Amino acid sequence: MPRKHNFLLGYGQRLTGSVEVPKGGGDKNPPYPFSQARTRVSRRAKLVAEQVGELPTNACPGNEVVLAVTMHPRYISKSDFPEHLLNTLGLRPVGTRSKRVVPESWGIKKPPKDALTAEIFVAASRDRISKLDRIVSSMTAQSVGADDLSHVEDVSFASGSTKLKGVADITATERRWFEVVLHNRGRVNVLAAFLEYAESLRARVDVVRSRNVGGLTFVPISADTKVAERIADFSFLRVARSMPTLRPLQPTIIRAITSVEIPTIPPLTRTCRALIFDGGIPVDAREALQPWVTVIEPTSVGAAVPAFEEHGLGVTSAFLFGPILNPSALNQPICPVDHVRILDTNILSGTDPYYFDVLDRMLEYFDAKGQEYDLINLSIGPRVPVDDDDVTLWTASWDARLSSGKWIMTAATGNDGEMDAASGNNRIQPPSDGVNILGVGACDRSNGTWARSSYSCVGPGRRPGYEKPDGVVFGGSSREQFPVLITASTIEGMQGTSFAAPYALRLAASVKAQLGSELNPLAIRALLIHQASNTVGLPPNEIGWGRFEIDPARLITCEDHEALVIYQGNLKPTEYLRARLPLPPNSTQGNVELEATLVISTEVDPANSWAYTRRGVEVFFRPHAEKFGKPYKGKRPEHPKTASFFSASNLYGASESSLREQGFKWEPCRRAKITMRSNSLKSPCFDIYNHHRADGVAAATTTDTQFALVLTVRAPRVKDFYNRVVRAYSNVLIPLQPKIQITV
Repeated sequence: MPRKHNFLLGYGQRLTGSVEVPKGGGDKNPPYPFSQARTRVSRRAKLVAEQVGELPTNACPGNEVVLAVTMHPRYISKSDFPEHLLNTLGLRPVGTRSKRVVPESWGIKKPPKDALTAEIFVAASRDRISKLDRIVSSMTAQSVGADDLSHVEDVSFASGSTKLKGVADITATERRWFEVVLHNRGRVNVLAAFLEYAESLRARVDVVRSRNVGGLTFVPISADTKVAERIADFSFLRVARSMPTLRPLQPTIIRAITSVEIPTIPPLTRTCRALIFDGGIPVDAREALQPWVTVIEPTSVGAAVPAFEEHGLGVTSAFLFGPILNPSALNQPICPVDHVRILDTNILSGTDPYYFDVLDRMLEYFDAKGQEYDLINLSIGPRVPVDDDDVTLWTASWDARLSSGKWIMTAATGNDGEMDAASGNNRIQPPSDGVNILGVGACDRSNGTWARSSYSCVGPGRRPGYEKPDGVVFGGSSREQFPVLITASTIEGMQGTSFAAPYALRLAASVKAQLGSELNPLAIRALLIHQASNTVGLPPNEIGWGRFEIDPARLITCEDHEALVIYQGNLKPTEYLRARLPLPPNSTQGNVELEATLVISTEVDPANSWAYTRRGVEVFFRPHAEKFGKPYKGKRPEHPKTASFFSASNLYGASESSLREQGFKWEPCRRAKITMRSNSLKSPCFDIYNHHRADGVAAATTTDTQFALVLTVRAPRVKDFYNRVVRAYSNVLIPLQPKIQITV
């Protein structure tokens, strides 16, 4: 049977059901005995009290100060959160972030040299902090929270200079805009207190532009570097960084191509609609694109800029037609698109924190009209590399809104891939680091042997959300241009992730158009990641999961010797979902390859960058229904034994010590592939357990977690394997035949 008839098998969720699985675990050998831990923490608390005592009163809103409690790397799970100890000490958690440490002691054999751990920000009154060392010294092994003392690596207070980022090239007397991030969970109004403190230092605070997102307040201030250091002494200030600017919107033009006549044909479907935020579209091109494009200009946007409109036209062209490789035969647009102009002449001013306004326009429109769309593209964003410690306003705002999994958003990763790698300035840029966003990089060829386009920013992303970019697709290069419309009748060769991102969104639209409502947006995102390939052997930090499949038919079909199955549904809180793999008895021989991609949607905690995702999963692979582990106390285990499948070592090839399982289970996207002998498989299954946390602490929830699991089972020696699966599961799995055909 030819591949074109081997359609994706849907309704894999019919192969699932809940099961009860006993939990394991046991006590750990602590790195520090209680008496040593008590002494260590007491000494550090005394030093912190001395530092805090030197702060001016108006730098401490409500007479409170924020400290940092650094956990030992072996105690970073939600169950290890030192809630009892913090309560005993009178410390109130207000956020977290990651930190790399070299512990004084590990308490285990063959420890790694260093490791990432959680740094917990806690607030307390200065009076309480002055007594911390005595409170700790008076604790006994029976005190509430005493066990947690052995889990603490450090207690510290950050000086103002350590909170400044990206200001090394600014002279001490030069006045600049900074973006300040405040912990806003104080006993009093933190922003009001900060305004009073900053104005006392003659800094300007743009309170009107301040924005609250998930326990943080983002606010622009204007000051020189010398004053900025004093401002950063404000006790609830988390970080102050040079005001991000938007990425340059003048794409690299390779060369003029030719004139083109835009066809007057309808979109393939009107059952879905796309939304593009960008610089607008020139007036003379709007009429030509009228069959597919509606240009919307918010009332808050100012005068248009021709160069930005040209960028917006190119981005929209990439979504409508893909790269126009044949000017005489343009691809038919898949669905209508609304282009919302969010840029105006104000962006040309370097004296204003304009990027706040651009984000506001997008969010205001999305909050009012977002339910009308399925697909969203963002090819603009802050020109700043992803920060492992702190989440940006753009990423936090979009991740929070996309947490339901109802949309597919593609975001360009940025074009600074040729910048310095040692400093991390070549890393992906917000909001492409979002965990609910498909971050898209660029490759240099539309066909044949390809590589990452040198300008395309690289990963990894933050943890969680480590595997970034999610993938790459053709975006143009010096080897081959990406032709897009620059006027109503002219195409020109460009390059940039600005064009790769909408091209990837076109691929998502092709799945939506072909299969309609059979797949939800989360499942489509999982399918794009699953079908991405790395045939050229490039490292994941360059291309993520690989190059996205550009053939709409191949996205939803498979070969004769394999079965492509998709499961979509919800995971109930604190329950195991057993997902059976479709492997008919006596249907395989030789080796069998299993490849799976699992994606979940999740709410986020921006103030807790270490514990950014609120939802997570653990997946246990049980390959053989009749093979069990060793009996325990004379009783055989209730469930078959597990084997490795999804694991931290699959992610960037990282070792377990650098990506510990306690953090890995909060990764919202997994993909893995294994090969096993057919006689090692019998009624294989995945057991998927749903975790939930809030502010880094285990938390109950009554809502389900949306998931999508895409599975490919390959049996190379069974030429009709697809047919065998279809027959064996004829009343369960349904081939999803496309409603329309898309010709490329």
